Amino acid sequence: MRILKKLLQPFRRKIKTDEEYTARMAVFSALMDKGESLTEDEADYMELLGTLLSDYEHAAHPEIDAFVRRPVTPVEAIQWALDRHGLRQKDLCPYIGSEQLVSAVLNGTRGLSKTMMMRLHDGLGIPYEDLMGSAPSRSSVRRVAAVL
Repeated sequence: MRILKKLLQPFRRKIKTDEEYTARMAVFSALMDKGESLTEDEADYMELLGTLLSDYEHAAHPEIDAFVRRPVTPVEAIQWALDRHGLRQKDLCPYIGSEQLVSAVLNGTRGLSKTMMMRLHDGLGIPYEDLMGSAPSRSSVRRVAAVL
């Protein structure tokens, strides 16, 4: 429990700036990289940090609120990002792979791999919870962290 209190010290308030967001996202990514070696305290901290990051994303990008009203599919989240960034389907190749693979993902015949999710999140800012297709629970955050 002492580790959790130490970890929480710099993050006692919500995220207010892009710089704070970037710094906390780096911590969140580092925790995800630990995979199965996450302690229970770290998993709890990651869940809290994920909530703070998500809250900031929604405050900084109000257009995301349309997705908050209902769960979105990963394909809907990707389509939304394409529209938002003014991209075309072939522009997804650096994040997903070949044009055939991009088509398969967008047609729903192929799911997203963890690498694709990470690239789409890092490159286009698509929230992980949207790429996974549902809002994460405590147990799903641990499962995703273990996979990533």
